[in-house]
Amino acid sequence: MKIRPAKSSDKQEILSFCTGTFDWGDYIDKVWDIWYAGKDGRLFVVEDAGNRIAISHVALCRKNRLAWLQGVRVHPDHRRSKVATELLDSMLAYAGRHGARRASAIVSVENVPSQRMMKKNGFAVVSKWVYYSTGQKLVQQKTGARLATPADLDRIWEYLQQSQIYRLSAGTYVKEWHWYPLDRAALRKLVREKRVALTGDVDGLAVINPDGYWNRPTVLQIVYLDSQSTKSLRDLLALATNMYSGGDYERMHVVCHDSSILTSMLAKFKKEESELFLLYSKEFTQRKREP
Repeated sequence: MKIRPAKSSDKQEILSFCTGTFDWGDYIDKVWDIWYAGKDGRLFVVEDAGNRIAISHVALCRKNRLAWLQGVRVHPDHRRSKVATELLDSMLAYAGRHGARRASAIVSVENVPSQRMMKKNGFAVVSKWVYYSTGQKLVQQKTGARLATPADLDRIWEYLQQSQIYRLSAGTYVKEWHWYPLDRAALRKLVREKRVALTGDVDGLAVINPDGYWNRPTVLQIVYLDSQSTKSLRDLLALATNMYSGGDYERMHVVCHDSSILTSMLAKFKKEESELFLLYSKEFTQRKREP
């Protein structure tokens, strides 16, 4: 068995067994070209006796300080043979050589074997997230929410420092299915890009991605959600719904921490897909950078 960087000729054989990973299918066909061409990371392929039997991808983010592990797929005939563990070791070694300080990944709550693998390799669950998706056209609603301006930055940051949901979210938000730190620098950039919505004198906020992801520009996403009251949450969801229904979108996603105050309202969301994820993280004890 050999683990090596992917080649363009690997694509079709790999995609042949990356089809039914989830109830709705898989996304590897949508990201293969992006991962293969990417310069900030590596797409790994496992080859055995001339056959491609597994893949994974590690992305380096935040000036190589954060490694994001994703896309571990193993051919059904080679599962339970520690191939995934070997891939995880290769991704961590690559990240460590490039100076990563932390590695993170998400795992479905239903994927018990992957959860065991992460725990065995020193990863800990730092947060639990829920995902909802709908393709239905939603009715526009009245809302008291608005987009934040730079003048709101200090109040928003103060709110987050006191927010239990922010703490339970591991202080992160989602971008292209990577979980990034929602620190002050990221918040400033998001506000400047008009991606942060708030209510009142900041008693709730949402980070909204109106541009889609990968090759899916017609998806509007809420990628962080935080509220202290039902009214605030209703207003934030109404603002996002109005953006969705008033734009040229095919789907709307909500990705947020699995908090009861949020999910009780989201239960009324006309979801067609939903899933629960565990966010895992591991700190590197030694950091060696490649020359």
